[in-house]
Amino acid sequence: MFNSNSLKQFAELYRYLIMVLALHAPVIWGILLLNIRGVKLTGHSAVYFNSVALGYYMLPLLLVVTLLFILLFPFGRALMWLVGIVMVIFTYILLLDSFVYEVCKLHIDLFWLEFLFKDYRGFGLTAPAFLSVLAALVVLILVELGIFTLARRKRAPLPVILLLIALFVVSFGFSQVAHIVAYENNYASITSLTPRFPFYVPFTSHSNAAKLSKWMPMGESDLTSEMPDPEPTNLTFPLSEMRFTGDSVKNPPNILLILLESWRFDAMSKEVTPNIMAFADSSIVFRQHLSSGNSTIGGIFGLFYGIEPTYWAAVKANNILIDNPPLIDVLGDRGYALGIFADSSFKRHKIKDTVFRGIEVVEEFEGRNIPQKDADLASRLRQFMCDQSEANNPFFAFAFFKSSHNGYNYPKEHDIFQPSRNMNLAFVDSKNRESYKNDYLNSVHYSDALVGELLAEVKSLGEMDNTVILITTDHGDSFNDNDANYWGHGSNFTRFQVQVPLIIHYPGQAPREIHERTSHIDISPTLLQETFGCITDIHDYSNGYNLFGDLGEPRPFIVTSYVNHAFIFDDDVFAIYPTFTKKYKFHDVNLDVSAPQPAMLKQAMERINRFYD
Repeated sequence: MFNSNSLKQFAELYRYLIMVLALHAPVIWGILLLNIRGVKLTGHSAVYFNSVALGYYMLPLLLVVTLLFILLFPFGRALMWLVGIVMVIFTYILLLDSFVYEVCKLHIDLFWLEFLFKDYRGFGLTAPAFLSVLAALVVLILVELGIFTLARRKRAPLPVILLLIALFVVSFGFSQVAHIVAYENNYASITSLTPRFPFYVPFTSHSNAAKLSKWMPMGESDLTSEMPDPEPTNLTFPLSEMRFTGDSVKNPPNILLILLESWRFDAMSKEVTPNIMAFADSSIVFRQHLSSGNSTIGGIFGLFYGIEPTYWAAVKANNILIDNPPLIDVLGDRGYALGIFADSSFKRHKIKDTVFRGIEVVEEFEGRNIPQKDADLASRLRQFMCDQSEANNPFFAFAFFKSSHNGYNYPKEHDIFQPSRNMNLAFVDSKNRESYKNDYLNSVHYSDALVGELLAEVKSLGEMDNTVILITTDHGDSFNDNDANYWGHGSNFTRFQVQVPLIIHYPGQAPREIHERTSHIDISPTLLQETFGCITDIHDYSNGYNLFGDLGEPRPFIVTSYVNHAFIFDDDVFAIYPTFTKKYKFHDVNLDVSAPQPAMLKQAMERINRFYD
């Protein structure tokens, strides 16, 4: 049992630890300032930055210190040492992250640290710069000793301690509500800071944003007047003005872009996709094509922007300043009618604001289920093409069919691959792998029938020789292909989730197969050059290549998921996480890899940094 003296010692020790924690706040605040160097903070963004620093970073430390105190308070000296070690490690990681972010424009992970420490000169770093980072550790240790000494001399009264705890909690709540409102309403003065914070995963809530906006003390008119200039965003895209040949506006062709959700490379065959296969016989088929994501966002972003998907966070945060990708801007400038039909959550995922800003996206369709809605999507798109053809307007038509998404939906007449069984990701059974995959193939077979209707419509309108047609997907799907219990998508970067079909019908281009490895980021620059006569250096607006030209030397492929990204060097995959790097073969997640070539590493770093100041 505690007596009065022990309770007093208990309280005094906790007050001491909270004082230590409070004295770290200026240190952490100063380190986070390094990540926003060059940014001109507005009034709203300054409040947001400080609330993130005090809430998102200080509140977890408060919880860790409190937990350590509860577990170790009888062992005061050991507790002090452990808290000191935690603080040094935490502040040093933040400091190291600011250094890595300055170099790589990505937050700290062991992949780049490994090679930075092995060959820092290869990344353009000088020995003094490298040694200064190591010296910073010594400085932080000395600062830590000073903080513990000062905390012992300056004991805060209990009301101040309680006020500090409340400040951390309130700051966390305020910062997250502010982000929800800013994210939903595209307030760049706030969202442009988000990619700069290390290990920062703020809340978003499409359903609650409108309600929170009513009482959050910020308004669109206030924030618009404080919108940051393009320069402080640290993102320059494109690098130079987009220029085109003078005759590029004459007789522009129509463009039809069709996506089948989750369509993996081996789900394209005469049995599964008979209509697409018949179309492929007179088209260009890319046999080693990679999506830029193993999830929808990464795949769609890379396809339309033509840059590495690691730029997604920065582009999303600054979408007001960028507006839309160059391809969409050119379509608007050329007077194209835009028909965007997507049975997907483009608005919720911010794809609409980032890719189709100011453009109507049809996401609501008639029907009781997904197959019926996809059928309505196809019907509306056929009518759109018919209307534009009759009016002699060039059109860009985009169809994104949902039936082959996980859950796999199709009418009974398409249940042709047997046995088939609906997959519940919560209760998947490896014994039924082929049954699950058959269910998936049936859904792809149904989507293929809808694609056949669209292709037939183009032909009946007499537009086949005046229409560029691309058929692909956002990503693939796994069915425990390597017996490692991976299902669906967004979970690894093997070929089953990343390698996808790409078929292009381009008037004037001979049918053929291309076996060099290509990427979604090649599609946009190809259209800009071949269709619109873009003469700007391709490196100024894309990380990709012209699919009909020289595909260049072997290159790294960068793919993103919901939460991380990976580098693919030939057949080696390096999946990047904040605290570790998972390495495996592109064709088998169970096989290990060798170290990447330095030249490939340098090329990867250049690609992910090209459009940052």
